[in-house]
Amino acid sequence: MRVSEGAIKHITLSNGQVAHLHRLQPGRVIPGQNREDIFSREAPLASIDTRDRVYRNFLRLLDLYPRHRQDLLRRGLSEFEIKRNGYKSVPDHVPPWTICRKLSRSGLDLTGIPGFYRARSRYGGSYWTFNSSPAYFIPVLDAKGHIQALQRRMDDIKNGKYMLFSGHSDRGGCSCGTPAHVARPIEVKDSRIWITEGQLKADIAAVYLGAVVIGAQGAASWKPVVPEVLELGAAEVVIAYDRDQEINEAVARGKIALKKELKKLGILTREAVWQARSKKEKGIDDALVTGLEVKVI
Repeated sequence: MRVSEGAIKHITLSNGQVAHLHRLQPGRVIPGQNREDIFSREAPLASIDTRDRVYRNFLRLLDLYPRHRQDLLRRGLSEFEIKRNGYKSVPDHVPPWTICRKLSRSGLDLTGIPGFYRARSRYGGSYWTFNSSPAYFIPVLDAKGHIQALQRRMDDIKNGKYMLFSGHSDRGGCSCGTPAHVARPIEVKDSRIWITEGQLKADIAAVYLGAVVIGAQGAASWKPVVPEVLELGAAEVVIAYDRDQEINEAVARGKIALKKELKKLGILTREAVWQARSKKEKGIDDALVTGLEVKVI
């Protein structure tokens, strides 16, 4: 009532004082109230059900741009699989805060949803937004099919090809950690659980193997893989890490650590090997797409 800037109406009260009326958007705070709390504390991670609901509504508001569709087709996925897996482009034709406003107005709370954070308003409050660097989203699913996080395949890869939709803990956002992704084929033909590096790589491998494939965030991020293996009730797994493990110590260490942990749990562990003809075939996805023979030892 005492802040005139940004008011939609000014009223003179019976005592002669002027009161200022403001229209507040969903998720916006009253100017001057708890301003520092919003920007000084990381929001607690929302429940898996809440994240799944928000992300699914978020992705419905987005499109998949032709350049990103072509990239996915080039990687070996079909139009049907692209639609089924729910890839969408980071919007470049509408401001991100307008999409956040639509989500808030539909009754969804973005607090604790990785990727969303607050920006300061020139009127003294704040609003929800997200990073809109050109990329496309890859849903990261848990063993039950919930979208637990989103990964981005960046157009500009100078700072990294794949980046999680996460962070901004100093702006009311939060981290999603390094969750493992569970990719499922239309029809399971191989009862073994396969494990590889990368979410998109897992999606592609699942199609060609006809098996459930878990994609770790990276070779070193093997710990989140284990709960998903247990949730799936796996009796046998096949580790299909990139073939550069002979020269990449980080990949080799990650594979060894994962194998040791799975063996402790009594899970039979095997390894997939193939003869890569070039660096482009070091991953299990490219090996399968190009028709290389993949052996399980």
